[in-house]
Amino acid sequence: MNQPLFVKITPHREFLPADTADQRLFMMLKLRPSHDIAGSRPSTTFVFIIDTSGSMYEIVEAGKSKIDIVIESLSGLVKSGRLTQSDRIAIIQFDNQASTLIGLTPATEISQLQTAISRLKEFSGGTCMGRGMNEALTLLKNQTMTSRRALIFTDGATFDEFECREFAQEFAKNGIPITALGVGDYEEDLLTYLSDNTGGNCFNVVENSQNVVGQNVPIHQLPQTIFEQAQQAQQEVINNLKLNVRTVQGVELVRVTRVYPDQADFPLTQLPYPIGVAMANDETIFVLEFSVDSRAGSRVRIAQLGLTYDIPGQNRTGELPPQNVVIQFVVGGGAAQVDQEVMGYVQQRNIAQLVGDATKVAESNPQQAEKLLETAKRLTVKIGNQAMLESLNSAHNELRKTQKISAETRKTVKMGAKGKTVKMEGGDINSQLSEEQIRKLSGT
Repeated sequence: MNQPLFVKITPHREFLPADTADQRLFMMLKLRPSHDIAGSRPSTTFVFIIDTSGSMYEIVEAGKSKIDIVIESLSGLVKSGRLTQSDRIAIIQFDNQASTLIGLTPATEISQLQTAISRLKEFSGGTCMGRGMNEALTLLKNQTMTSRRALIFTDGATFDEFECREFAQEFAKNGIPITALGVGDYEEDLLTYLSDNTGGNCFNVVENSQNVVGQNVPIHQLPQTIFEQAQQAQQEVINNLKLNVRTVQGVELVRVTRVYPDQADFPLTQLPYPIGVAMANDETIFVLEFSVDSRAGSRVRIAQLGLTYDIPGQNRTGELPPQNVVIQFVVGGGAAQVDQEVMGYVQQRNIAQLVGDATKVAESNPQQAEKLLETAKRLTVKIGNQAMLESLNSAHNELRKTQKISAETRKTVKMGAKGKTVKMEGGDINSQLSEEQIRKLSGT
């Protein structure tokens, strides 16, 4: 049988200086499904978790409330004709309580789904998102060999944030990505946490179309965004990816980030580490960051990497046997050439960290926040990510004028820094970087 998943492992340097403490090694893990697997369209199992709290009835556009637009969006999806008998949908509402309006149902049962969607206007109350997540987890966790996804739409801060974070860990363990869409006064750190931990996506939905900068989603484009998420699930031909990493003494894996096609930071709580999905007809790229203690000059194995995964379209599992990570430690050899492709992804990863730091200190130290945003902008210009640069410019200009970053701009820039990334090109290495320069570029 042909190899279902092509894997390439590339370090940012071929060798490291010997007798040097606390070094960083960045390992690029590049995955691409084979042509055969890319053509094996999986069934999808989609659970929509919809906020039905009182604030969802606020009018936002052309006499329509937020809940009206959500109902139109879901109705448009089920009537689109793009989903098949093998695709299933469930609808869950949450406010003070949560209920499953319709369990997992074939997408071709349009009348039943439409009836359930219309019931979303029967509810109102506070916001307890964790209760909706719990209902969704019950539906999804025992489903296998299908592309599973939960989509949460909310417009406010939830009363049970701690429970939401705990449920996110369960979603991650079960290989279920969460797409989180927030509009209004939601807590962006929570939605980012939910999407990061599960390998999903997050979006800032804006009510005012004049505020559509960077990767913001205007609320009138919500139907298109939901449809695109359903299409993406159909392209997730490899899922339930789990990474096994074993390191030798003095070496520690400290961070795993998906860096392409968008960003997500995965928790390192329990082996094997869930790292999401791999898309058809494109690469999915991760950066693994290791801390490396001082070592004598030698060529040694510092870690082993392995993968397990599901191929839902072919109803089978796959495995990458343990791969050795071998590094040469050189005495008095100077700095090795740096792989530009790997460091390009490290820099893109670091932009989100700079943005997060800037928004934290903006109120107490606007000058420091401005410096951090300027650094993020320089990196973004070098990489060529125009959508991300637009978000950064918006925040930077506001900070210079008002010495503050408003709540809406904060969401714009933080969500934008987690959005679509730019594919880096490999090639010849023309520069050499010191360990200190590597630390600055990588944010360590």
